[in-house]
Amino acid sequence: MNKRSPKREAIIEAAQALFLEHGYGVTSMDMVAGKAGVSKATIYAHFAGKDDLFAAVIHRHRELDFDSMPPWERQPDAGTALTQAGTDLIRLILSPDVMGMHRVVVAEAPRQPELARAFWEAGPAYGKARVVALFADLDRRGLLSVPEAWAAADQFLGMLRSEVFYRTLLGLALPEGRSPQTTVANAVDTMLRAYAPRKACAG
Repeated sequence: MNKRSPKREAIIEAAQALFLEHGYGVTSMDMVAGKAGVSKATIYAHFAGKDDLFAAVIHRHRELDFDSMPPWERQPDAGTALTQAGTDLIRLILSPDVMGMHRVVVAEAPRQPELARAFWEAGPAYGKARVVALFADLDRRGLLSVPEAWAAADQFLGMLRSEVFYRTLLGLALPEGRSPQTTVANAVDTMLRAYAPRKACAG
């Protein structure tokens, strides 16, 4: 079956809109069918159940968001590469759809751990893997000295998910002087200082 069929895409778009508006628990397959303009039988021809449909929504975001980002490793220096990565990532994590899905997953995770797992694997874990690959590449090229790429990725992502992220998640206004751009700039500056390349010893 064509995974890019118009009906399948319509079902995923309808499900996403309903999950964001009503949450996972309230959204029913009848509601998805009505909004997508298809029968429930058509939905079940594409998806095994609501959890499978939710996972498809998450994977679609990964394809549209992460997979469409340009390769950060192609940048000529560490500052430019980290700035591009940070800008792409913070724009993604602060986007209304991703914020909405984050809220849905957090609310449902205690009752639906499979949803949390699907979100984690297609979202945060997938994004971290890309950041790990970036730090490994910067280390390999001698642009940074990164003994543990996964630890550096944790630090970088942690700085991106700081006050701006949590205030946006909670619907609070940002203080004067705080913005996604300043968050990225501060994170990049910290990483460049912490992982500056070791200078070769003379003689």
